[in-house]
Amino acid sequence: VFLRRFSDFRANCTVKVQLLFEGKLNFLFSTRLGPCDRSIAQKWTFHGSALISDDRCFVLNDDTGELELGECDPSSDLEFNEETGRIVQRNSEMCLDCSDYARFRAWNVEVRKCSESDSQKWVYDEETKTLACEGSGHRKMCLDVAATPTCADSPYSGFPYCNVTLDLMTRTKDLISRMTVSNKISQLGNGAPGVTSDNVSFADYQWWSEGLHGVAGSPGVHFGGKLPYATSYPQVTTLGATFNKSLWLEMGNYIGIEARAFANQGQAGLTYFAPNINIYRDPRWGRGQETPGEDPYLSANYAEAFVRGMQTGDDPGHFKVITTCKHYDAYDLENWNGTDRHHFDAKVADIDFIETYLPAFESCVRNSHTGSIMCSYNAVNGVPSCANDFLQNEIVRNQWGFEGYIVSDCGAISDIMNNHKYTSTVEDTVAAGLKGGCDLDCGGFYSKNTQAALDKKTIAEDDLDLAMWRLFSHRIRLGEFDPVEDQPYRQITPDVVCSQPHLDLALSAAREGVVLLKNENGALPLTTKMKVALIGPNANATTTMQGNYKGTAPFLVSPLMGIQKLGVDVSYAQGCDIPCSSTSGFEAAVDLAKSSDVSILVMGLDTGQAGEGHDRSVLTFPGQQEALIQQVKNASKGHVIMVLMTGQPLDISWEKENLDGILWVGYPGQSGGQAIAEVLFGQYNPGGRLPYTMYPADYVNQISFFEMSMRASPGRTYKFYTGKPVYLFGDGLSYTTFEYQWMSSNYSRESFLATKSVTSGDMPSFRVKVQNTGHMAGDTVVLAYVNSTTPGAPLKELIGFDRINLEPGKSQEVFFGFPPQIFSTVTETGCRVIHSGKYWVTVGDLHHVVHLHGEPVVLKRNPFKQGARSE
Repeated sequence: VFLRRFSDFRANCTVKVQLLFEGKLNFLFSTRLGPCDRSIAQKWTFHGSALISDDRCFVLNDDTGELELGECDPSSDLEFNEETGRIVQRNSEMCLDCSDYARFRAWNVEVRKCSESDSQKWVYDEETKTLACEGSGHRKMCLDVAATPTCADSPYSGFPYCNVTLDLMTRTKDLISRMTVSNKISQLGNGAPGVTSDNVSFADYQWWSEGLHGVAGSPGVHFGGKLPYATSYPQVTTLGATFNKSLWLEMGNYIGIEARAFANQGQAGLTYFAPNINIYRDPRWGRGQETPGEDPYLSANYAEAFVRGMQTGDDPGHFKVITTCKHYDAYDLENWNGTDRHHFDAKVADIDFIETYLPAFESCVRNSHTGSIMCSYNAVNGVPSCANDFLQNEIVRNQWGFEGYIVSDCGAISDIMNNHKYTSTVEDTVAAGLKGGCDLDCGGFYSKNTQAALDKKTIAEDDLDLAMWRLFSHRIRLGEFDPVEDQPYRQITPDVVCSQPHLDLALSAAREGVVLLKNENGALPLTTKMKVALIGPNANATTTMQGNYKGTAPFLVSPLMGIQKLGVDVSYAQGCDIPCSSTSGFEAAVDLAKSSDVSILVMGLDTGQAGEGHDRSVLTFPGQQEALIQQVKNASKGHVIMVLMTGQPLDISWEKENLDGILWVGYPGQSGGQAIAEVLFGQYNPGGRLPYTMYPADYVNQISFFEMSMRASPGRTYKFYTGKPVYLFGDGLSYTTFEYQWMSSNYSRESFLATKSVTSGDMPSFRVKVQNTGHMAGDTVVLAYVNSTTPGAPLKELIGFDRINLEPGKSQEVFFGFPPQIFSTVTETGCRVIHSGKYWVTVGDLHHVVHLHGEPVVLKRNPFKQGARSE
């Protein structure tokens, strides 16, 4: 209960009183901030110990951790100190905080550790009876109980937008027609306030929730109460290494279910800023860890599976949650050589757009029907992404048929004017964003400046209505205005979060994401009878294993814990931390290696080395890490194995040449240590494949980070890199052996393609038999590539993949059915064309040759050229 403490200095005494909500409201409510408007929902009074039983006070719910109205209690938890302006939790150092509004335009209030911040200073106005937060920024915000009538209440239950028998268009049009212009403007930011009038009522809504690889901390997500944790799956680059579409689909489903459970408890929204499907173009990029990898086909398949899993389920009439495919487009630079993502102008040729930067987003729209797309901070060819009419309206909406809403990355609307200098007035900036196709501002620029844009006529109310249509049609499809009892997703309870199937899948994903890069003379697997030296900055890592955009995990199993759990005689020496600027711990590590049967080094990076907002400038290990590796190698009497825990490629040339075994694990999530231990000691057979290319260190001196061309010397990714890689995309070994055999193909070695025979029904297909010829059960990832003699074609290109599990001696046939597009090349003019020539389809060590004869066949015109949509 809020208590107000004030001092009567004349009497030199302190009196504690309760802060009481004065209004009599009969609707559902959630406590939040609201623009100070003197409404009854913002009126608070103070009372002594004698309280009327019907009065309600502000209380902290012990079960949920949420603030709500409840029964007044003199022995309450929260009290207001008028002298300091803080609202303090009794017997603790926790204060009521409104900082999420200043940072994210989020309307929630939270109890956080007390500080001197203005976001924890509240001012009570005796005249208006309001409590205003000093730290709410340019806009005065007051404590508000946000009483919100629903479609179950009269008179709203009789309005068409509440009538579930009507179609979506009718309901959405009716709802928008009832909103005033100021109502509409208020809905253009991620922290959208509720609206209640005689004509319409809906609750405040926070559009910004995160779920990249599990429900994660964000303005819309709050951990605590009945939901203190969420399942933390491996970081996305590790998920990419699994090459397992069914795993991605199931994980997306489980994350969506947990997201619904959070929402049903009032602890999350239903719109998630995931997945990140940008291409891992350059190994220096700090956020590459968030993506499936460097290949467009891999990323497109990941996007399709993840989005389908999260959005769809048992209720075809509603979204489970809405995904946001980000960041559209050509976004893969944080801050390099003095240019950051807010200023960067990506110069992209049509051929690179069509071949590399668009496919994953097209899959997100066409194949999985994402509800949302996020436009990126950067500009593309001189136009800020969030104001790019052609990319957002022509390509995404007109050509791909996207029916969802586009949200800006947070602060990107402001960037249009303030950093890209694309516009010079706030009115023109609002117009550039809205007319350019961006419906929702993650930030406050639209909310603050849209009225001025209307007044200056740079936009019309029709522009607002279009954005409202896209936003509210999706809130309707989420079930906000439908009866709770008729929605299966609204029945999801907290017990599904971190349930056993979800925990098991997180472990399976960590196992499947391990990539065995080197195994010299059978150094692996190890036996549990060995005396083990475990060394390195990531040997006892916990939160590092989650990467960024993480939630609060129910547990974190470090590599040390995982090995200990197997009953192994293991001793641990860190050697140094991740920056490894000091060698003071080297001696203990070397001594441990000398006295052990085998040395395991767990090296790599963490998000302090590379992450959002900061890229790497080198591809080498930080500080003295490699010196530690070399000293341990020289001192060890037995095998030396390195476990590489990193989201970014590193030059491990020395390790490849000198160590006995190498495992790449990315950031393997909450069960990462268990998965690593099981692979090291042979309880799980690794089958992952590297999701990106590892380049030599000098690569960063050979090509500018700003260069967006994939073919610019020495080339980018496995498709175009002409140098000698340390390891290549798709590399990965097993503890067993597999044999491949062609079974059939409808394309013979002397196949011919007539000019007019290429149709969507003319599907080349290949069937391959895979047999486990070793002595250990295991997975193998079957990768299919194509390359050709066509000038300008990639060195090779991934066209199919499947992950299968085989017992020793067992076999399975893998079928690949391909569209004719696999034999096409994107020309410099941006057209996708099949040329005559020689083509090789490669699966494992098998090569199938296809000869094509005839005139070139144009499969698809350049989408960036006028008239492409009609063709």
